[in-house]
Amino acid sequence: MMGTMASPLFNPEIESMICTVVLVMDLILVLLIIFFSFLAVKIDGRVNWAWATVWVPLWLIDVFLFYALGRFILSTSSDDDDDNDHDADDHDSGRRRRYQQHDEAMDDNNNSDGGLDEEGKRRQQERKTKQWMRWLTRGLFMVYFILALLFQIFIVIALDQIVSWSAAVIFIPYFILEGLNFLLTLTDYTITVIAIHQQLSLDAQGEQGGAGKVSFGVLASHGLSLLFHKFWFFALRLILFVLIAVRIDGTITCSWGVVFIPLYLVAVKYAVQLGLSYRRYNRLPQPEVAQQGKMTVIVGMVVFVVVGALLYALVGLVARRLDGVWPVSMATVFVPIFIVLAVVTCCCGCCLPCIMMVSTLGDLDDMEPAQALIDPNRRITQSGEN
Repeated sequence: MMGTMASPLFNPEIESMICTVVLVMDLILVLLIIFFSFLAVKIDGRVNWAWATVWVPLWLIDVFLFYALGRFILSTSSDDDDDNDHDADDHDSGRRRRYQQHDEAMDDNNNSDGGLDEEGKRRQQERKTKQWMRWLTRGLFMVYFILALLFQIFIVIALDQIVSWSAAVIFIPYFILEGLNFLLTLTDYTITVIAIHQQLSLDAQGEQGGAGKVSFGVLASHGLSLLFHKFWFFALRLILFVLIAVRIDGTITCSWGVVFIPLYLVAVKYAVQLGLSYRRYNRLPQPEVAQQGKMTVIVGMVVFVVVGALLYALVGLVARRLDGVWPVSMATVFVPIFIVLAVVTCCCGCCLPCIMMVSTLGDLDDMEPAQALIDPNRRITQSGEN
């Protein structure tokens, strides 16, 4: 029994944490279903609620997120305390070593003091850098949350006609958020390009010897490929929301199907990517690797078709409803959303707990000693013989 390997889910702390996460996910999914139900009946004119009332499920989700984000940010202080404790332990151990060395030789003690001071300064600088990066990352999360909350508030007060802002003004928090995303992505892109240039220089030095020179064409090819992978989704998102804003303001009068073109381009991109991946695996000389890769791509295609059918059915229904061509109710328009949320809720509320329970029961069965059932008459006979 001591040699039995128990599942990590058998740990009470991990099990409690997983149950909490599953419960929170279920609550959020149920609140989303309620929100879209409220939204459908409000748009169809079946209720006369204020838009702030319709938004109540999202306000509750915002409360959950704010609590989780606050816990995440406040954990920075405990992380800093842990770093300080580690540094204090290192300092105490170094001081004890210096005292021991002092008894042996004064000269060696002075040299070790200088080395330990340099090591302490380096560790202190690393600790300050980690703290700064930690605070910066968690501060950005809070800024993102505040901007998303402001965007929701602007939408609600505009729909309730408390203010008479244009769509361009309502979308200001979103555009600021995308501006931050652009700066972060641009910084990441610049650092990656510099790393690629250094790697290409090292490769050129190894091939040519001496100071290797990187070809501009090779560097430009890598840079353009990286530029596309880093910024394609950002560009489509920005274009989509700009088109939505100008269409709401009446600056353009095209069909909503035209406004949603960036969404269609996302599907085109992933379809081309899956096709190229299948073609690449089909040309591999190793049959086993090629077969495994093609099966992975086929699974990805199936998921893409299912998700794409639900998503673009929703996009098409929304476009038809906004154009006024097809007087369909919003309950019908939101059917794809209800299907997805119901399936995900079922998976989180039923499948994950069942999997966790089966895993735990399997470990309990393994930990129990294997005992065979003995017939009662046989046990009595054995006891009489003894």
